[in-house]
Amino acid sequence: MCHGFLVEKGLLKSAEDNAPCHKCDTEMQVKRRKCRNGEWMPIFRCPKRGCQTTRSARAGSRFFHFTDLNQRCNSGLTLCENVELVFMFVLELPAQMVMARTGRSKECVTDWFNMCRELCTAVLKTKRKMVGNAQNPIQIDEARFAGRRKYNRGRLLAGDAPPSLRDINFKVINNRKHGARVDGPWVFGLKNGNDCRYFYVHRRDRETLLPIIERECEVGSEIHSDKWAAYRCLTSRGFVHKTVNH
Repeated sequence: MCHGFLVEKGLLKSAEDNAPCHKCDTEMQVKRRKCRNGEWMPIFRCPKRGCQTTRSARAGSRFFHFTDLNQRCNSGLTLCENVELVFMFVLELPAQMVMARTGRSKECVTDWFNMCRELCTAVLKTKRKMVGNAQNPIQIDEARFAGRRKYNRGRLLAGDAPPSLRDINFKVINNRKHGARVDGPWVFGLKNGNDCRYFYVHRRDRETLLPIIERECEVGSEIHSDKWAAYRCLTSRGFVHKTVNH
């Protein structure tokens, strides 16, 4: 079932898309092989009598196909266990929680999470630049995710009680908010239709935001923004820049 799901999503090759047998050039078929631990593993096998050459169902996949020092597929995990780790990475679960739930070692979870991060980075690098026009302009803005209470009533702090008052039997008789101030980062975002891209930045000055805009947006695109001073040079850089006055 897991193999069929990965084939359906295009993450693994089907028998029709897979390369033929390297010995007799016969189209291979999807079969199952019983592992030493008693579990069944999907494989490709040549149906020709006298050949019966087998190949891993992960062959050709740049993500699920692992090779050891002897260039043999030896990941140590089944496809279901691989997909389980990927699913937990997508859920952004901490590594310690994943280790407790799956029973995998720290090295295994760390390696899989690092491979998932590398894959996400590779996908982002292959994304084309945004192209904005009058009907669908590129909208840019920056925001600071810092602590702020509703209607600006007081500061949002890390804790509502000092360490000495954490006893559940102690009755708090004041409305003071204790703890360190919550101070979040600056996030710069670009939106073009359904394509949204966000970047963590330490500052929102021209030297920080302009390289991101030039890297993510095609020259000549129409860009809409507010009147923040860092965007004033976009017209001289080849963009059609229009502003909105909040």
